[in-house]
Amino acid sequence: MRYISKEILIDLLLLIEEKASLVISRNESILSVQDFLVSPERMEKFDAACMLIQVIGETAKKIDEKTSSQLFSNYPQVYWRGVFGCRNIISHEYGNVDPEQIFGIIKKYLPELIACVRQIIDDVKQGNFDYLFT
Repeated sequence: MRYISKEILIDLLLLIEEKASLVISRNESILSVQDFLVSPERMEKFDAACMLIQVIGETAKKIDEKTSSQLFSNYPQVYWRGVFGCRNIISHEYGNVDPEQIFGIIKKYLPELIACVRQIIDDVKQGNFDYLFT
């Protein structure tokens, strides 16, 4: 089993929360998928959102590896395999990224992810999952 320090885990979770909040706030003016596609400036917003979503997925994947998949399994309200999979598509198949899916991630799934990450942080601070820490 791999281990991680409580402090590093919390820092990584805070990074996920920060990047997800940033994607949401930067895209408040995006009201439909078509809003991403209407101009080069809006396409830049789309590209930036994808890169931050990639960071979120990469960070979540790192946490999952360091906790031997034992942490996120306690939080099924987030489809973690989807988080990892989205990261893989953005990283390795960027031409296949679907703007409709990215729009849905920003508007629906990132707020849910933030709520879950906050719950995980609270649970870790309360002493749950101490068996995962070095």
